[in-house]
Amino acid sequence: MMLGWRRARLGEFGEFRNGVNFDKGQKVGDIRLINVKDIFDGHTIDFESLDTVDLNELGNIERFLVHEGDLFFVRSSVKRDGVGLVSIAKRSDDATVHCGFVIRFRLNSAEFEPLFLTYLLRSQRYREVIIGLSGGSAITNISQDSLASLEVDIPPLPTQRRIASILSAYDDLIENNMRRIKILEEMAQRLYREWFVHFRFPRHEKVKMVKGAPKGWEVKRLGEIAGINSSSVKKGDELEEIHYVDIASVSTGSIDQVTQMHFKDAPGRARRAVRHGDIIWSCVRPNRKSYSIVVDPLPNLIVSTGFAVITAKSVPYTYLYYVVTTDEFVGYLTNHATGAAYPAVSTSDFENAKVLVPPNALLKKFHLAIDDFFVEQNILKRKNANLRRTRDMLLPKLVSGEVEVGD
Repeated sequence: MMLGWRRARLGEFGEFRNGVNFDKGQKVGDIRLINVKDIFDGHTIDFESLDTVDLNELGNIERFLVHEGDLFFVRSSVKRDGVGLVSIAKRSDDATVHCGFVIRFRLNSAEFEPLFLTYLLRSQRYREVIIGLSGGSAITNISQDSLASLEVDIPPLPTQRRIASILSAYDDLIENNMRRIKILEEMAQRLYREWFVHFRFPRHEKVKMVKGAPKGWEVKRLGEIAGINSSSVKKGDELEEIHYVDIASVSTGSIDQVTQMHFKDAPGRARRAVRHGDIIWSCVRPNRKSYSIVVDPLPNLIVSTGFAVITAKSVPYTYLYYVVTTDEFVGYLTNHATGAAYPAVSTSDFENAKVLVPPNALLKKFHLAIDDFFVEQNILKRKNANLRRTRDMLLPKLVSGEVEVGD
């Protein structure tokens, strides 16, 4: 152990508390709720993305309110490697509580910098220990007592603060880029709705409405304006190395992870070839909305056959992306999914979906207006990926004392 560091049990430094138990059907209200998903998202709780619930019937909830510096652990998770994951609240909030699947840890000792502790407990070394303290079969759980018994190595407070400052600088840049990505997405979404949902496109006042749509607009099958799974790696055409994306690596509107590997080591489902402008949509459980657009892809990008790859043909990919990610389109896929355990849709379900197609001149204007948004978002996402890699490389070295920092 480094000079000046000491080992102690986590329970010596604060109090653990389970959260509010609530019904999943609880109606929407004005109290923000920290849930498991909000801890998975990053080191810091994002208050703006929290769900809101009505907890008036539960009476006094003051003991569950969030204070600045509170740490929140995942108490229960269907994924074993998710249990015990921790995030920090960087502000107090008298309208935010945590749910029963989350354990709050409130420090009562001046020996700890809360942000340092967050980084420490998210490092691989402590993640493995915490997972080892958990138990359960279908759902993995960890108790307050188990977390309280966890032994941690802590440096002097000035060192903690310096380490937290170094690592949080990366997270601040990531958060700033995420805000910019969100703004760009909101601007594009707003323009799409304005032109193609509310029909307030340029010179709309000169166009007559016919059966609820502007004159000259057509309803077509998706298969008429786009190719579905038009390019695959065939036997004999295998590549040496690929960049691979599976369904688990895609969330709503984002490819979260790309894995580089030799094709011979890739899963058998690694067959769908994609190119710039393609849209990938998970065929399994479409209600989860696992989809993304592909912009400036890495060389030899291949996705799982569990995706439908939608390639724009007679419309710009920018317009097509918003058409196939509307709530109506998600509802269409969900209603056509078959299978009990793994409800899924087929290629023909995508091909037969009905979409509204405006005139080409209007589509070109829309594409010119927002194409740069997609490019800029992609640049910001790649910057964030690099920032995360650098932070995650530094994190274990800093919190273990392998790399020393000045006070």
